[in-house]
Amino acid sequence: MNIEKHPVENHELKITVTMDADEFEPMKLAAARKIAKQVKIPGFRPGKAPYEIIRRNYGDAALAQEALDTFLEKEYSKLLSDNDIRPGGMGRLDKIDQIDPPIFSLTIPLEPTVDLKDYREIREEFEEVTLSDEEKEETLTQLKTQFATEEPTEGPAKEGQIAYVLIQGELEDEEAEGGKKEFVKERPFEVRLGQDGDEKQAWPYVNYSDALIGANPGDVIETEYTFPEDAPIAAFKNKKAFFKTTIQSLKELVLPEEDLELASKYGEYESFDAFKEDVAQRLLDQKKRKAEDDYIEKLVNRLIEGAEIQYAPSALEEESQSMIDNIQHQLSHQKMDLETYLKIQNKDMETYLNEEVKPNAEKQLRRKLVIEEFAKKEKIQIDLEKFKKAVGEIEQSAVGNYQRAKNKRERDAITNQITTAAMNQSFSDTLFERLVAIGKGENPEIEPVKPETAETESDLEDSASAPDAVEVKTDETITPPVSEESDESKTE
Repeated sequence: MNIEKHPVENHELKITVTMDADEFEPMKLAAARKIAKQVKIPGFRPGKAPYEIIRRNYGDAALAQEALDTFLEKEYSKLLSDNDIRPGGMGRLDKIDQIDPPIFSLTIPLEPTVDLKDYREIREEFEEVTLSDEEKEETLTQLKTQFATEEPTEGPAKEGQIAYVLIQGELEDEEAEGGKKEFVKERPFEVRLGQDGDEKQAWPYVNYSDALIGANPGDVIETEYTFPEDAPIAAFKNKKAFFKTTIQSLKELVLPEEDLELASKYGEYESFDAFKEDVAQRLLDQKKRKAEDDYIEKLVNRLIEGAEIQYAPSALEEESQSMIDNIQHQLSHQKMDLETYLKIQNKDMETYLNEEVKPNAEKQLRRKLVIEEFAKKEKIQIDLEKFKKAVGEIEQSAVGNYQRAKNKRERDAITNQITTAAMNQSFSDTLFERLVAIGKGENPEIEPVKPETAETESDLEDSASAPDAVEVKTDETITPPVSEESDESKTE
């Protein structure tokens, strides 16, 4: 068998395979035996018809085609490995120039390659996190607000008060009578004045309540708002909306006293000062995690920007399909399918794929490939202590699911999920800790592969290629999450 390799664009390889008659003849004989078992030939028991009978009945071309199909089905992987070809996906048969003996061409998408260049020279400044008195006080006020009482108050409306209103909205529409159509029928609504600046939660739009400050009960406030280009509902993009708001009543929030009674609502504390210290520490820890996440994101982006990444189109197609599958799964929880979602967004599938799915899939693919290569270069291994800690943390959150499991199969599935999640988490923690150390200029040494973790460097590369595939070799067992209420004596 002769193999000719021809690199082509898009990180693919074209190979031309030429077989000689002597090596193809046994394949034709095997094909004849296969046909003899599958069809009934008069005068012969199944599988017993001689080769010449099969050949005369079905023809040389049919035998050759069957032999070639079987070869491609069973010997394709060996063909690639014998010729040191590392595929990145399924190849495709381009053409058959000759059937007997075969001469045919295949195009193989190659395994993605990543060159991280001088990634160990990446440096980023890291600003240490501090906590201001204003942040402490703001957080404390938010906690107190959860147990605040509401008392009626007179106008004019002030920031922090709650306004009970009737709101009605119209959207500009050239085809509608008067150039407007109603899209919010008059309805009651309550809003805390000056507290609707969050883009994700504000309704009907960000900082809507600012226009209500200074108004009195009975006042009617008219406002206009132009929806932005990235409005969540496509039909609203760049459209002007007109709102009429009638102030019905106002209430003042009365915050509880800062005492041990309030602190006890959040846990057991010796004093209110101890509660405040705990709140401040939790807030500081949260800010630190946010700062570390932002720092890691900067470093990952630097890795991606400096890397040379090559992959075949099929890799992006697979990533795009995976993203679509994930979107469909998420929509299913909302009792919606993708077609309905696109109709609501006023988009067709082709536009959605080209403008949203594929660009995001490409970013995700490049990120994944770079992180995998970083893990290989740095010989990242799972830290067993981190793994145990992650198992313990995940077990706590899984207690309810474990208790609701109906049988051993479901309990085993939950235990496996805990193990996989803990492996991924501990692997990621170790990987990003190494990246942070590099970014800060600490120049950590690359540790040799531990025998108990991987037998050879290639084993390590296989496990480190993606966190999902990491295997922890240990005698440690995973204890299923249980509590005093669980009853293991129930029959399945």
